[in-house]
Amino acid sequence: MWTLTNVTLSIIISISVIIYVIIIYISKKNSKKSFHVSLVLTCNTSITIIGSCISLILMTLSSIGGDRNITSLKSIIFWGCHIRGYLAIVFVISIYLSYILQAAYRLFRIVYHKYKYLRTMSTFIYYILIQWILSFVFVLPILFLNKNSSSYIIYLSEDFNCAVSFTNIRGIIFLTLAVYILPLCCVSLIYFWIIYDIRRKRKQSTVTSKLRRQNKRDRSVIKRICTVMIVLWTLGAPISLFLITFITTGYLHWIAYRICSLFMSISFLFISLSSLYVTPQIYKKIRILFGCVKYHKRHQRVTYSININIERERRIESILLEYTSFTDPIIFN
Repeated sequence: MWTLTNVTLSIIISISVIIYVIIIYISKKNSKKSFHVSLVLTCNTSITIIGSCISLILMTLSSIGGDRNITSLKSIIFWGCHIRGYLAIVFVISIYLSYILQAAYRLFRIVYHKYKYLRTMSTFIYYILIQWILSFVFVLPILFLNKNSSSYIIYLSEDFNCAVSFTNIRGIIFLTLAVYILPLCCVSLIYFWIIYDIRRKRKQSTVTSKLRRQNKRDRSVIKRICTVMIVLWTLGAPISLFLITFITTGYLHWIAYRICSLFMSISFLFISLSSLYVTPQIYKKIRILFGCVKYHKRHQRVTYSININIERERRIESILLEYTSFTDPIIFN
């Protein structure tokens, strides 16, 4: 139930981000000034999160149907079980590849800022198409690289789902390298490259003030992305832990797959929230919104205190008038 709650919140947040991007694009007033490539990349990441959450919802409902023997949910178990297992892996790797695109966009803005054609809207739409193609191609070998050209994805009777079993060491290692380690290493290398270039340019006096302001904004975004990178790295921690435990002890607890699903749902929720934090345009709107709310609350507190003071003065005045003679002009004054 916690998994379902987390993925539902992730879907709501991701859909809200997509709707916000669409509103900016439709708006005639802000379409040319406020619509940037970063918004498209954020929208792309939100789509990958929605796909991953839907796959995880179907897998969770399938597990609940098998555990509780619910007939209506048990039908999900046999409905495209292997396809759902494959698509779940595709959407997870697409999340990591979308962050590679976000890192590449900032690399082109900071390191290769002279080559504007590298960061145009049409160029990154082309990159997004390549990202989705590679998401399907990278994990395609798991369908036929097993013994006798069979699939690594099998039906897990204890989890009532189709996935790569922890007992298949070869399949888990391939999946960890292709989906988890290689994409995250690429993202980390790109950001290390950007940080090195920023420090190198800081020593040069030829950098324009406009470029310095842009680099300052990008540095703040990079700091926020570092927190997201920590979550992306910890996303594979439960899988690695259970894999090491199985290799050393030869024992795998039946709840291992459920714990991995729970950790994935928490990571999806954090990544969807980070989309609001990482994207400068959305982050600025949220700060303005919360700033208006704080100003409104502060204004209410000030108004309330003023009204209390006025009411207190009126009471004191009424008491003085009640016990004071109007015939005495000095006291009256």
